[in-house]
Amino acid sequence: MRLRYLIIAASLLATSSLAANQTLEQYELDNTLLKAQLAIESRDYDKAFQLYNQAARWGHKGAQYVVGEMYIRGEGTEQNEVMGLAWLEVAAEARDREFIKARNKAEQSLTDTEIENADAVAEKIASAYGMEAAQVTCRQELRVGSNIKVTNCYHTHVTRDTILVPEEQGDFLAQL
Repeated sequence: MRLRYLIIAASLLATSSLAANQTLEQYELDNTLLKAQLAIESRDYDKAFQLYNQAARWGHKGAQYVVGEMYIRGEGTEQNEVMGLAWLEVAAEARDREFIKARNKAEQSLTDTEIENADAVAEKIASAYGMEAAQVTCRQELRVGSNIKVTNCYHTHVTRDTILVPEEQGDFLAQL
């Protein structure tokens, strides 16, 4: 099954910090996502996972979706369906139909206890990298020249091509 790739927004500028966030230039996120997609196409899943994981921690909803799918499949990382569901839940904050469908499908193969564990992990991930933490807003928009609705997400704190992204939280996910 092929993952859906979204190339939208952000990247790490320097070490400057502002209100517990880091600044990120748009082209750097775009470049990270492009490299991640090329890694997938060349079947370098380890590199793809690393790059998508970085973008996911910058609050990119498409990257969060891909990280969740990669955890579920064990591509580029050890298979972990609970962690996969957790990332899919965070991605589903965007209310994108594909993200919600993937989350619901992932839930079907898990026990109630595993779903509860995934919910707890998702809450921690969302508090660090979710829409509120990343200052992201998402909305349904019509694709230009069609009746097809797409979900587009935007960082709400943008100056020129620089945005604020959540400050790296260390490796708290490794402890989960």
